[in-house]
Amino acid sequence: MIKKMFFSFTRLGLLVMLMPASVPAADTGSQRIIEAAIKAGELDSSRKGEIRYWSNTPGDRDLFEIGKAFNTRFGLNVDVKGLPISAMDVVNRLMVSAQAGRTADGDVMLFSPSSLYWLFQRNLLESFAWVELLGREFPDLKRRVERLAPTFRNKALELYHLVYVIGYRTDRVKKEDLPKAWTDLANPKWAGRIAVANAGSPFSYLAVFPAWGEKKAVELAKALKDNGAIIVKGSPGVAATLESGEATLGVSTVGNIEFSKAKGAPVDWIMVPGVVVNPKNLAVAKGAPHGNLARLFVTWLSTQGRPLFEQLTRDGLAWPDEDSSLAKRIKQAGVGGDLLVMDTYEKEDVGQKNAQKISKIYMAQ
Repeated sequence: MIKKMFFSFTRLGLLVMLMPASVPAADTGSQRIIEAAIKAGELDSSRKGEIRYWSNTPGDRDLFEIGKAFNTRFGLNVDVKGLPISAMDVVNRLMVSAQAGRTADGDVMLFSPSSLYWLFQRNLLESFAWVELLGREFPDLKRRVERLAPTFRNKALELYHLVYVIGYRTDRVKKEDLPKAWTDLANPKWAGRIAVANAGSPFSYLAVFPAWGEKKAVELAKALKDNGAIIVKGSPGVAATLESGEATLGVSTVGNIEFSKAKGAPVDWIMVPGVVVNPKNLAVAKGAPHGNLARLFVTWLSTQGRPLFEQLTRDGLAWPDEDSSLAKRIKQAGVGGDLLVMDTYEKEDVGQKNAQKISKIYMAQ
């Protein structure tokens, strides 16, 4: 048993557990990681250090608040430094570093399954026994691990979902008159009044699922274009078009519409059957310069810190059994059993191919 424990903690880089008896043993998994961070020089005597967070989400102000809460929770003085960068750019940076024989320069990243799979194939993701070391202290951690596809377990932790909905102007249309299905968006009564993203989401994702298929999903996207849909850049652009009043309806994500609501815009959103859910997952780069702190940060952010993340970003978890405002809203809408989850590389691959097709349709003059 002792040999097994020694091997386990050696593999995790947490030898502090086996230090001489004259040094008090850490009581919790988080304390063990903090001691490992001190030993590795990631923290100085005043518990000052840094974590490099590479992602567009959350923004700088929100990340600052998250960093403060993280420090308060663990009695640290860590600067969570954000680099607003897309997941694709992160992948490219990690690839260039690996090709040059260098370790990663960033610590924490936020990825969809397609990026996770690409990095997994190239052995560029840190693997960690999250539940074994920290599960008792963070009971929700087991769920964050097991919600992921088997390929990604112990490689990442689930944080939130991008959920696609129909936003609308509350000052122009009554809720009972809104579309009841995705196909209703092609109704001539909405001609020239709907904003959609140029990348084709969520219709490109609908193509992945048997109830839709490529032909039906692409035809719907084309029908919207033929119906005079307002084509804008990305889901944030859709929300902005609704907010400005240029559109009456818009296909966007919950977080984007909620931000517009928070600014006082007369907008709200509804769900229709076939709720597309795009998971976003935290990961630690292999060889991260502050690996111990990064592991502690993603553990906390995906569990105890997640309600704060949802409060700040308006993006939460869609699973019906989660304690999140998004899950509660989905349950109220009665569509919780109809989630179309883009949780594998294979699904995202099909989605990306259809996104290219739909983008060409939308961009055609």
